[in-house]
Amino acid sequence: MLKLLPRKTLLTLSLLSPLSHAADAPATAGHYLILYAAPGVPQDDDPYTWSTVGGKQLAKGVTKADGRAYLKGETGEENYVLKTVSTRWQLKVAARCWQDAPETFVGCVQLSNTTSRYEEEQEVIKLAEEQKEVKMQANIAAYAVQARANDDALAWLGRLPSNWTIDSYGARLLRIGDKVAAQIAGALKEGGPDARQFVCRAPDYYGPVPEQAAVNAWMAAPRAVRGARSGPAWDALVAAGKKGNWMARLELYYTLSSENVSELSLLEQYRIVQLMEWLQQKQVGGLYSYFSASMPAAPGNSRSDSWRIQDQATLYAAMLGSYDGQNSQGRILQADAAPSLAAAGKRMRACAEAYLPQRQ
Repeated sequence: MLKLLPRKTLLTLSLLSPLSHAADAPATAGHYLILYAAPGVPQDDDPYTWSTVGGKQLAKGVTKADGRAYLKGETGEENYVLKTVSTRWQLKVAARCWQDAPETFVGCVQLSNTTSRYEEEQEVIKLAEEQKEVKMQANIAAYAVQARANDDALAWLGRLPSNWTIDSYGARLLRIGDKVAAQIAGALKEGGPDARQFVCRAPDYYGPVPEQAAVNAWMAAPRAVRGARSGPAWDALVAAGKKGNWMARLELYYTLSSENVSELSLLEQYRIVQLMEWLQQKQVGGLYSYFSASMPAAPGNSRSDSWRIQDQATLYAAMLGSYDGQNSQGRILQADAAPSLAAAGKRMRACAEAYLPQRQ
């Protein structure tokens, strides 16, 4: 026998007899390889595949009790790959060898390369990281061009740094996030806002709302329309935001920040930060409502006695004018046993219904 010794597993060509004489041999010309887990110990019950180096699978199965794995040739092909769970062998087999006796076939088989599955996986990971880095560098280059031009749909938010770095972008994002979180924490330190003090106010109380019809149309549009970030409805929303409509800018923030980050350009990611900064500066309640979803829970079973922190944060946002917050907290409060809290909940629900279009 000719033994090919790739790393830990022994690969041996069977020289017992030509395959065509074996009782269980496939009809097409081929040979068996015998795999060993250790010297003299056949690798039994091990799944394997036999393919061309280009990936065309020619045979697959599970090794038999004596370690046999069947392989066959492909017209015009000399390079093959045998894979098991743990190892990959690349073999070169001349076309003429497939019709030879096993003794001759042995001399034709050349072991080109052997790798473990772990090495293969690491190579795939390395390649993916390299491709990711190439893509990132291309995105950074594109950002520099876009930032310099400053002619995207949200250019009215102001110029951005000429170059993008993870440190500068990350620091700015964390800074505004910390501001919002600190403001919520400060408001809740004394037990949170008193829902009984809620007063319903129209959108123009909190700031300018030019082109409000465009905002209402956007919020009432089907999800597919709002997810496209293009088309007449999106353009109208952007135009309203450009004119200073705070609800439009909040919707722009909601839309962009809900996207998978991989779907956003670096410029768009920076625009999200700018929107956050503007919304925080103007104390727009919807920004705090968005953040409240990540607040931890506090102990306590009774909502009237021990509010969950998330509920308190959402209530804080509702008191600042978040109509979404008013809608969610109003549902909770209107069922409260305390008449004053139940009445506040009803006022919140009524306010949200008056000024918040139904989202589809």
